[in-house]
Amino acid sequence: MRIRIDGTHAEIAYAVNKIRTILPIGSISQILPLHQRPHTWRVFLNTAPKRPERRWIT
Repeated sequence: MRIRIDGTHAEIAYAVNKIRTILPIGSISQILPLHQRPHTWRVFLNTAPKRPERRWIT
């Protein structure tokens, strides 16, 4: 799945950290400036395949 995030540096960092706690992140694109809006950036996240469940050794 590909996720697009637009916002300031702080908003992008916060969103990536929140998404990373829920979904495994495969790759993150370069941060691209949006020329129509000042101080606004765009980044794309690609999610990775689902993590295998870890089993506790008893």
